[in-house]
Amino acid sequence: MTICVFCESEAELAIDGNPVCEACSRKPGIDFGEPRTDRQIRSALHREIVASTARAHAASEALIAIMREIPSGLPHPDGSQRIQSAARALAAARNEVMNAHARLNDFLARSGTSRDWKPGGPA
Repeated sequence: MTICVFCESEAELAIDGNPVCEACSRKPGIDFGEPRTDRQIRSALHREIVASTARAHAASEALIAIMREIPSGLPHPDGSQRIQSAARALAAARNEVMNAHARLNDFLARSGTSRDWKPGGPA
């Protein structure tokens, strides 16, 4: 059974991956902007992890593709710069994943209370 993110009754629908009951789905101006309940915060933190993991995977694939091109025929400094740039992008993406996990762990360690939680805030 899924629970509506607005009224916490049984949800029959999903809007943008968020379970919503039929009554709430008819309300004008449904906004999934800033999470309000602990369940919404947990869901937002999980989406953050999934999105950052996808970015890290894409950065890893880009670095692998560049490394496969060696020797690429580019002058040495340009080839080295491409590799360094891709490696920095991968490191930044992996840091995002670690921060997303740390934020979720921190939220769960505080027993899932929404007090002081800010979207995109520090871990």
